[in-house]
Amino acid sequence: MRILILLLLPLVVQPLHARDVYKWITPEGEVVYSENYQPGADTIRVQDSKKKTSLKVDELDKEADAAATGDYLQFDIVQPSNDETIRSDENSVSVGLSISPPLFDGHAIHLYVDGKKLDSEIKTTQLVLQQLSRGTHTIRAEIVDTEGEMVKQSGSTTFHLRQAAVN
Repeated sequence: MRILILLLLPLVVQPLHARDVYKWITPEGEVVYSENYQPGADTIRVQDSKKKTSLKVDELDKEADAAATGDYLQFDIVQPSNDETIRSDENSVSVGLSISPPLFDGHAIHLYVDGKKLDSEIKTTQLVLQQLSRGTHTIRAEIVDTEGEMVKQSGSTTFHLRQAAVN
C-alpha cells in the first residue's frame, strides 16, 4: 500500500485540472501508471479543485479484491484488433493479451486458433503465431486453473492475414 501511495503522490501534486491517468500491468507483472494511453489500460480519472486534489482509486480496490479472491477482472485479446488486416510474408501474427490482475500461480492460458487449441499452455501475454495460412482467422483465449478448468474466457477476435502475391 505504501508503494501505491508513493506512485500516486506525484499525480496529486500536478497542476489543478481534471485529467485521465492510465494504469496497466506489464507482462512481467509490474503495475505502470502514465498519462499516455496504452491498449488495454484502465482509466483512472483525476479530479482537482482549488481546495484539494482527489484521485479515484475504485479500480485499484477492485483489482486488489479480485486478487484476494482469485478472480480476474479483465481478460482480452488486444492484438490483433478485431477485423484487422495483417500483412506478413513470414506467415506470422503477434498476439497480445491483457489480464487484470496478472496470471495467478498455477494458472495458464489456452489459445484457440480457428477453433483448434494450440498444443502448449501459455504463461505470457505476448506471443507470435507462426506458419499461419493466408486468409481469415479467429482466435480466442481461456485462462485455466491447475485442474485444467476454465476460469475466464476472452472474446473472439477475427483477423485477416495477407501475403505478397506470388507470380
